[in-house]
Amino acid sequence: MFLRKADQMEIPLELISANPDQPRKSFEDKELLELCDSIKEFGVIQPIIVKRNGKGIYIVIAGERRLRAASLAGLKKIPAIIRDADEKDSALLALVENVQRENLNYIEEAAAYKRLIDDYGLTQTEIAQRVGKQQSTISNKIRILSLPPDIQLVLAENQLTERHARALLKVGNEAIRKQILERIITHNLNVKQAEKLITDVLTKQEEEKRKGEKLRFINYRIYLNTLKKAFQSISEVEKSAKYYQEDKGEYLEVRIVIPKKENNNKLLLAD
Repeated sequence: MFLRKADQMEIPLELISANPDQPRKSFEDKELLELCDSIKEFGVIQPIIVKRNGKGIYIVIAGERRLRAASLAGLKKIPAIIRDADEKDSALLALVENVQRENLNYIEEAAAYKRLIDDYGLTQTEIAQRVGKQQSTISNKIRILSLPPDIQLVLAENQLTERHARALLKVGNEAIRKQILERIITHNLNVKQAEKLITDVLTKQEEEKRKGEKLRFINYRIYLNTLKKAFQSISEVEKSAKYYQEDKGEYLEVRIVIPKKENNNKLLLAD
């Protein structure tokens, strides 16, 4: 029988299961050990929040880190508040608790926001109201998820900031983005240095693109001049030859019409 304390209960750890929808995916060993030491000395000060699953098991809505630390500390029971919550409410409660406690990295936070939108139909404005942030903040975080998963993993593993991630969004070429990220990590560049590196790389790309376009323009002018000179030589011999040039937008169409001599001969015979 559980010991009831006011509006909470002491629940055996063996009856509690982790939340598969937990937005936080990684738990640092150092953090868990520090919390474990605190629990050994002071106990679990803040109860976890759980819900019943109908099979005698309690699912963690908020407080998985405390649950893990309590297990490490050797506790058999943990104070918990039981709430009736559907999947949507559970996901939102877990997210809000983690965001308020700043337990999520920005990629986990962005993924949690996206899941609330995709799976539960919440709008960015609704999420912003629930977590106490601006709608633009939610939007900017979700944009980070457009970076490939391997880039997201490297950002998280190397503890690069959200501003590092947003700066990388400016780079459209995946290979170049990876090269930039490698340089940021190798040289331990701060946000300002990383943004300057990206600006320099993009500026160089744009200059190379303009040079290439200029070269192509020069090339096509050379081709036209060559054709015109060839036509001039033809027209000196064949006065009735025609030269046509039409701009088709993406390309130029050039036609040179030269009457056949045999047709001219036929005309002379007919006369």
